[in-house]
Order: sequence, then C-alpha cells, then structure tokens
Amino acid sequence: MRTLLVTGGTGGLGAGVVDRFLAQGDRVLVSDVRPASEAFLSRPAGQSLHTFVVNGTSGEDLAQFAAQIQSQFGGLDGLVNIVGGFHWGAFAETSADDLEKMLNLNVRTTFLTTQALLPLLLASDAGRVINIGARQALAGAAQVSAYALSKAAVVNFTQSLAQELRETSVTVNAVVPSVIDTPPNRASMPDADFSSWVTPADLAHVIAFLASPEARAVSGAVIPVYHKA
Repeated sequence: MRTLLVTGGTGGLGAGVVDRFLAQGDRVLVSDVRPASEAFLSRPAGQSLHTFVVNGTSGEDLAQFAAQIQSQFGGLDGLVNIVGGFHWGAFAETSADDLEKMLNLNVRTTFLTTQALLPLLLASDAGRVINIGARQALAGAAQVSAYALSKAAVVNFTQSLAQELRETSVTVNAVVPSVIDTPPNRASMPDADFSSWVTPADLAHVIAFLASPEARAVSGAVIPVYHKA
C-alpha cells in the first residue's frame, strides 16, 4: 500500500484527489491548517484516511510532521501540494499584504512542505511530488497580478526541482488548472458558464497518473487541465 499526502486536502480539489486515491487502495494522509469536518472523515474507505492539523508555512511544524509520518507510517511515497489561495484585484489596489499572503499560501507552503518531506520521498522506490499551478501562471491575466506571480513561482520551482532530482527516483510535476468547478467558485461567480469548468475529478485523474509508478519517466512537466469538451 502506498502512502500519499494531500496538503489542503479538505477543500474542493483536495477532496476529489483524496477520493481518487482512496478508491485505488492507497493510504491517504491529509494535512490542513484546520481540523477536518465529520462529513469529510465519513467518506468511503475512511479507514485508510488519516488527517492532521499542520501549519504549512511553519518549517518547525513541517519538520515535526515529517518525523511523525516516518514514525507512524514508515515513509511517504507521494506528495500533492494543494494548499493555496487566490486574490482578485487591480494591480494598483493590490497591497503588499495581499502579495505577501499569496506568496505565503502558494509558494512558501509548497517550498517548505516539499523540503521537509523530500528525505522521505527519496527513500521511496517511486517518490512523487505534484504541485498546483494556474493558467494565469503561464500567460498572466488582468486583475490577478499577485496570484499569477505566486503561481508562476510554483511552476518554476517545479521545473527547477525536477532538474535537481533528475538522477533520483523522485519526479516533480505540476498541473495547471483554470477555474475549478467547486461550490465556492460557483457562489463567487454565479453568472459564469459552469459547463466550461473542469471538475475536481478531472484534475484528480491527471494527478493520480502523475503520482503513479507508471509516470516514472515524466518529470518537470507542467500540464494544462482546463479543456472541457
């Protein structure tokens, strides 16, 4: 049984990824800054689901968490970095605090979590890291300068670390979604065309492949997942 960690796994995308991993028989660890709800914990195959409260911006918290994973589960085979945030606003109205929040939520969490858990992944026969970019990271967009900048950093980090680890068994890849079809996104954009949005399950299919042993030859990839036929 593989052991996989999904950070931010209680959110809309995270829950979709967790369900996909559980369905294929993996042991799934979920970390988030808040305790998981009873509804989240009651999902099928829940005996293979383990949740933890972890501050992904704290190196100390993450070091302790890595030690706990090693002690309790004997190692780690895959990491999906989903913790993140979004900010919408004109550039002239985006404050330094807004920028810092995006860098903390999207870049710092990905960087520090991967750094803390990399020794465990290197000890696996097929360690996997999957990060979450964004469509705006590739081409930018109006009204999302801080968000796009932070996600561009995640994409570059993915490619850089993949090069650094190219002689190891660890692969590092990223998926790049646009708007994901989740209840919060529908509520915030009620007039949008929901039929054009990809679902968490759509992304989970791609993430599951990248986390699999079959993806051993794929590293440094940045995969767009925003086409809906």
